[in-house]
Amino acid sequence: MASSRWWLYAQAVFWRFLMRLGMIFHHIPHPRPPSPTFSRSFPSGSSKVVLRFYCPAGYVQGRKEGRRLPVVVNFHGGGFTLGGPTDDARWAQAVLSEVGAVVVSVGYRRAPEHPFPAAVDDGVEALQYLAGHATELGLDVSRVALSGFSAGGNLAVTVPLRLRNALEKASQERWLSRAESTQQLVATTVSDLHIVALFCWYPILDFDEPREHRRAMSINPDKTLPSFFTDLFDESYLPDLEERRSPYASPVYATDEALRDALPHDIFFYICEWDMLMNEGQQFVRRLLDINKHVRAMMIEKARHAWDKSPNPFRDPDEVNILYKDACADMKTLFKK
Repeated sequence: MASSRWWLYAQAVFWRFLMRLGMIFHHIPHPRPPSPTFSRSFPSGSSKVVLRFYCPAGYVQGRKEGRRLPVVVNFHGGGFTLGGPTDDARWAQAVLSEVGAVVVSVGYRRAPEHPFPAAVDDGVEALQYLAGHATELGLDVSRVALSGFSAGGNLAVTVPLRLRNALEKASQERWLSRAESTQQLVATTVSDLHIVALFCWYPILDFDEPREHRRAMSINPDKTLPSFFTDLFDESYLPDLEERRSPYASPVYATDEALRDALPHDIFFYICEWDMLMNEGQQFVRRLLDINKHVRAMMIEKARHAWDKSPNPFRDPDEVNILYKDACADMKTLFKK
């Protein structure tokens, strides 16, 4: 039986508080991750979307001189319910030092206050915003990579699919009503935008398959996310069961044509061995390979979901840093093409 919205919200507030404490401990070990350089926001529905910018050294002077830097648009995790845009500051730190790109972390609207498709629509609007303000922000939007963790990994895939859908609608419009003008604006704003790669860390790709089945099929079911978390996430973000098969929620249900057209050629997946999402990740990788995408899939052995976000301040971060730097090396190569 589905929980009431107010009870879901009460649980979300409680876990958001604890997760914020956990992230404080996560950021304690040296080197300390950077704080955002600055923020921008834009309205979305009855709320707003906040963009946190992490900028490399020399960014301000370079922007004054007209130089433009490549962009990594990042989506945080938390089951579309928890978390915030500063959670991935250590990933941003790696990108700044190894790639020299600007990282823009998207503070999309969270469920249960804003269920599907709020988060994916906010991701599309974030790309529109960056494309529309590229000159003043010193961004080269012809070199954009999308990254995301868990729910954010889902958005790294579904946002391009949703953007493709918006562009298709815009191209089909012949007469400009008020709504159609908005669609035309989508096409104009993103005309220079080019997504060169996706970096998806332990993404959820299928909301329709029961969690119980995925947990039972896991290599180590006891190491998977507990049901009180997954129930909260799924009921908060996708209360309408029919919407769980939408390709903008579950990209495994997108057509081959949509995946081929919307997603870039280079895609990177980082999958945790003890994650209930491992099997769907591997199956999706095989499907992308079948449509001739260049996919690199990394299996992180003996790792739980979100293994890189441990709140333990005494943890050894070397394994995480190695994988982050490895991903950044691939990203840097693609940006130089």
